[in-house]
Amino acid sequence: MLKYAIVGYNDALSRNILTLLEARGVLARDVGVFAAKPQGQPKVSYGESSELSVLPLDTIPQAEMVIFTDYENMVAHYAKKLVAQGSKIINATSAFWGEEDIPMMVGMVNDDAFAKAVKGIINVPHPEVVMLLGALSGVIGKYGVKNIRLSAYISADFEGQDGMSELYNHTRRILMNDMSSLENSLFHKPLAFNIIPQAGSFIGEETELEWIYNTQVKQVLGDDVKVHANCAIVPAFIGVGQYVNIETINDIDADEAREYIKKSKGVMVVDRQEDGGHASLTDVQGESSIFVSRIRQDMTVENGISLWIAGDVYKIAAQNILALSKQFLKRG
Repeated sequence: MLKYAIVGYNDALSRNILTLLEARGVLARDVGVFAAKPQGQPKVSYGESSELSVLPLDTIPQAEMVIFTDYENMVAHYAKKLVAQGSKIINATSAFWGEEDIPMMVGMVNDDAFAKAVKGIINVPHPEVVMLLGALSGVIGKYGVKNIRLSAYISADFEGQDGMSELYNHTRRILMNDMSSLENSLFHKPLAFNIIPQAGSFIGEETELEWIYNTQVKQVLGDDVKVHANCAIVPAFIGVGQYVNIETINDIDADEAREYIKKSKGVMVVDRQEDGGHASLTDVQGESSIFVSRIRQDMTVENGISLWIAGDVYKIAAQNILALSKQFLKRG
């Protein structure tokens, strides 16, 4: 029986999961990769010297842990079958969002929600939400969160490899004074040398990612938390930055909160009050830690702090998935 089955292969999250599994010593023979209708005979790298064949999803066998990163329209069908065979499911797609008996989870934030996973399935949030809540994990339980306001600066890999390619090509064309091929944009406007206040399609007044922040933070922390998100795509290739103001239920001091954040697993505090004493997007590329800087008291509310969070979100999300899978499997 496979230890891990990954459903999805042509996305950043699945590739980072495979990289982490190999780095943690999981043998190639214990990992399977599956796709709905793989064209040809695709393979994916597994470490420096191994490759895994991408197999048809309808051939997926029982596995200890099945992780869906793609094919949200097929998750419900296959998850039911796999759980009946004894597999555990982690769903990173939009399938099952909002279902009470399939909890939305971030490791070290709401681990008690495993008790609600009566169907043998858990959801994980969008990578940007994982990074946000992971950074706040050290203060959520201590102070309680009442209100979160944030501005998120999203790199081109929000649209995957195609988004990064478009940023590169548009930058190159602008520098060469060739503006002839800038109109067909994944981001609706040229991203090079620009900032675009839209991340995903519009859902009413919110864009898709703003709606995801609002919805998924509440699914993890509870409906009493108020969330207001503003998202913009910026001309960077990899990484996400978030300026966050949190209002807490209990008294909070920025210096004390900094110490709790430092103790949080997977979080790196880089917060020197000097030029360059903070983490930028180029600093976090390829890193699996969440970087936190600019921790300050927010004097506009009774109990509040503000902070800057930066990270390579797909690596962070992959870490969260594997941490949850370890706990999920231990629970039997």
